[in-house]
Amino acid sequence: MKRLASHPSLIVGGLVALVAALQRLLLWRLYRPVSFGDTGSYFRSAEVLARLTLDGYDGTRVPGYPAFVALIGVDPDRVFAAQLVLGWLITILLYIWAWQTTRRTFLAAAAACAYTFVPALFLFEANLLTETLTAFLLVVSFVLLIPQERAADWVRTVSAVALGLTCGAVGLVRILFYPLTFWLIPFVWAAGDGRRRSRLLRTALFLATALLLLGGWVGYIYSAFGFLAPTTMGGYNLVQHAGVFFEYVPEEDAVLRDTYLRYREARLAARGDQTNTIWEAIPELTEVSGLGFYDLSREMQRLSLNLIIAHPDLYLRNVVEGWVDFWKAPVYWDADQAASPAVAEVLRLWAAAGRGLTLAANAAFLLLSAWVILRFRRYSDLLQDRLWLAPWGFVWLTSVVQTFADHGDNPRFLIPLQAVLFYVVIVGGDVVLRRERGRP
Repeated sequence: MKRLASHPSLIVGGLVALVAALQRLLLWRLYRPVSFGDTGSYFRSAEVLARLTLDGYDGTRVPGYPAFVALIGVDPDRVFAAQLVLGWLITILLYIWAWQTTRRTFLAAAAACAYTFVPALFLFEANLLTETLTAFLLVVSFVLLIPQERAADWVRTVSAVALGLTCGAVGLVRILFYPLTFWLIPFVWAAGDGRRRSRLLRTALFLATALLLLGGWVGYIYSAFGFLAPTTMGGYNLVQHAGVFFEYVPEEDAVLRDTYLRYREARLAARGDQTNTIWEAIPELTEVSGLGFYDLSREMQRLSLNLIIAHPDLYLRNVVEGWVDFWKAPVYWDADQAASPAVAEVLRLWAAAGRGLTLAANAAFLLLSAWVILRFRRYSDLLQDRLWLAPWGFVWLTSVVQTFADHGDNPRFLIPLQAVLFYVVIVGGDVVLRRERGRP
């Protein structure tokens, strides 16, 4: 007890972990797992991997989340339970991450509680989708930069291999995070002492481990399906952009154009936008074109690229809209899965309040970024702090990459990084506020 009393950070960390565990036990008792449109394809892929084979794998998904589901057991309740455990671990990791980089218990607790009490993140643990696993791997990756900066040389080497594994794994869970490996190369290189041989070894081990996973999977997709990409879905994803101005497809491709436009009009009438029209149109597009699923993806990629090249202004307008949508902080949950109407009402109120907090955090991130950049000289030390710069810069990189690559459910793309954004705002905001008040 004397040791604990002399280390209040351990007591606070223990309380945070306990509250997070109790909260997840309550969610387990009062809520059910939620399926979405993507869930079925992940579970079908998981059933293939559960047989310890790739025979029958359709290449529409990277294998990370299906492998996780197969390992847990292709059962919604078991996956829900596993994601609750991952969420609890994320909370603890956020506490460790913030405390190790600030040595301030209050900031560490704030970073951890931001994940646990924000419904957009906590309630997502019940959704049978990739976000919780992705968030876990992202947080682990940034935590592994700490021993890169501070540990003994042999620990840096071991952690470089571990970092390569997590970076490779997160790319195989969500394609959007393939760039994490390349983003972290300069941070691995610059970490620790200045010995060139040591840096070369760490960076080489980090890259070799990550690229073995990422490149190996691209090699499999190319050999099996002929796509030099992580999945066979690139053409369909590009239509999310080009579909907005698909009427400009030339007359020689009128069959595909007119079929898609019919589905787009129906989608606009029902939903007010054309997002995800392609997924409803694929069966008829396949029929009228005579192309198989994979050849149709190639054809839609060709048409989309031609449209983007011919109408860059329309494409860039979509890019800007997708970037703005990225920050909108939706809360994905289902009132029908609550144990009672009273529970559903509590969750509804919590979701509304929590979304307001998340929107405020996203706005704070943008304002903080602008303030630090505009006053670069005053905050140059913050921008030189690699343990803060790496997550801050990666949030920005992701916000750009996601909108150039896809124009679908863009607000969902930030969710795996939302906990990282909270860390950046809490730690960076504390530095700015203290400095502006003249405090050390």
